[in-house]
Amino acid sequence: MGELPARAPTTVEAILSGARRVIAGRGPDRFTMSAVAASAGVSRPTLYRWFPTKGDLLAALTTYEEQQFDARLAAEIDAQRTPARKLDAAVRCLVTYLDGLLGPDPIGVDPGFAIQSLASSLQPHVQALVRLLGDALESVPAVRRGQLTREQAAELLLRLAYSHYLIPHPDPEALLASIRAFAGLSPRSITKQNHQQGRGLTWISD
Repeated sequence: MGELPARAPTTVEAILSGARRVIAGRGPDRFTMSAVAASAGVSRPTLYRWFPTKGDLLAALTTYEEQQFDARLAAEIDAQRTPARKLDAAVRCLVTYLDGLLGPDPIGVDPGFAIQSLASSLQPHVQALVRLLGDALESVPAVRRGQLTREQAAELLLRLAYSHYLIPHPDPEALLASIRAFAGLSPRSITKQNHQQGRGLTWISD
């Protein structure tokens, strides 16, 4: 049951978000449907009406996470106008997206699940990154020189970002600088600032 139900998206999304929180804290083998219902703020009958089994819930959660990644990445990229800005926005999105997805200690909670989750997400994420960035990936020096394809460059960017979630870098900005160097971006060309409402990212050129 990998397809998300068409009706009641608010309830379904609450359940899936609740499941993500529970799995991040307990791992997939120790989470219970009762804990998911409590985290989502729904009754057990409501949970079972949408997702009769754990397998159904986990399959739907995989689909949901892929959709969330795609939507988040698209929003960050579409907000920029130039290829360099698009690429930079994508790079920062890759470094920050999974912070709330696998929890603060994915290896400590369930290393096997953390590694498998990232492995199964890699190709869908590569496809989304290539599709959404398009010609902006030509800004990567290795792609421009013909040493890598767009797909290979996207995969390398993702693998570098994934490393942060498995073994968190003590200085995420330093990690970001390393990834941006591979992407051919100046380490000081774009700066993250908070919006007035405290949400989102603003990008400012030198």
